[in-house]
Amino acid sequence: MTPRSVALFALAVAGLSFSGCFSPSADDTTYAEMGFDGTHWPDLHGATVVVLDHGAFDYTFGPAKERFEALTNGTLEHIAAQDTGDALNRAIREKGRPSFDVVYGLDNAYLGTAIASGALQPYTPLLAPRVNASYVFFGDIQPWPATPVDHGYIAVNLDTRVNLTIADLGDLREHANEFATQDPRTSSPGLGFLLATIATFPEGSAMYDWHDYWQDLFANGVTITSDWTTAYTQHFTGGYGQWEDGFVGSKPLVTSYSTSPAYELYYGGTDENQLVLAPKATFHQVETVAIAANARELAGAQAFVEFVLTDGFQDLHAELNAMYPVVDGIDVAKVYNHTDPAPGSFQSTEPDYQTLAANVERWVREWTDLYEAHQA
Repeated sequence: MTPRSVALFALAVAGLSFSGCFSPSADDTTYAEMGFDGTHWPDLHGATVVVLDHGAFDYTFGPAKERFEALTNGTLEHIAAQDTGDALNRAIREKGRPSFDVVYGLDNAYLGTAIASGALQPYTPLLAPRVNASYVFFGDIQPWPATPVDHGYIAVNLDTRVNLTIADLGDLREHANEFATQDPRTSSPGLGFLLATIATFPEGSAMYDWHDYWQDLFANGVTITSDWTTAYTQHFTGGYGQWEDGFVGSKPLVTSYSTSPAYELYYGGTDENQLVLAPKATFHQVETVAIAANARELAGAQAFVEFVLTDGFQDLHAELNAMYPVVDGIDVAKVYNHTDPAPGSFQSTEPDYQTLAANVERWVREWTDLYEAHQA
């Protein structure tokens, strides 16, 4: 048997039976090129696969559900958490007896905590070679603790109609009362921004470090929200709410993504917001999909992980979620029209996985102490 045939046989033995037959001589690209040929996908008739997501899967879910169900003959449902941190906390709370099979949206900042908790079941998908290796941030770990599914750059957005000059994160201090960002305990953009501040003002500096920086932000009136949606649609004056429902909020600065201004234009916005792209002012986020430990529908969970690496799913990221695919060759210019800053054209902060896994929980605790001291 070829290596691919051995892998397929092992997967079938594990419980993922396929309704069609694979040729013993199939080459390594066969599975990736199946497209929507249902005869090659598992028959999940009678099974319901439940995805716990990070609260930003709603727009993608409709077409994803239709395509997955057409491929597998199963049913796909999802549970929306408030944000990534909320999804992580639920996954940990339900560890061992989850009400879902798949966790969608845990990123490179949160994944270490999820792994340490035992909430996830490792699985290396057959379609793993489709993922650009630069997004496999956890290195050579086998089997994979989670599968990269999309990526993006968390960045401060500035409403261009406001006459502010924000060249770097330091400039935010005197304009903190005009800035909305998210709680890093519950929000992945909020955590990404925290990590950018740690990279910009490294801890341990005798003169000024990230603790001092956040004390300045708090003292000058920064707004903290629990999730991205609240910050962007209810507080940010340049968000999509302003051309749907009149001006929303009063904050011309917000933590969002480097793709957000281009996404606004794609959906009818007339003003291109600016980005703060100073070195280390952005955080490169890689989101994942993972199987829950003791998933009720293991075969369906594995099939969903395979599905998210097909072109049919990867093509949804830019248009419906303002993120980039992790599979090469997907056309994002049709959405962003090259108005987004090209990845690699700016210096993002990308702490290695081991550093994040070892420090994130402590950093968040220390941030919480600063926040609560200011609230007192």
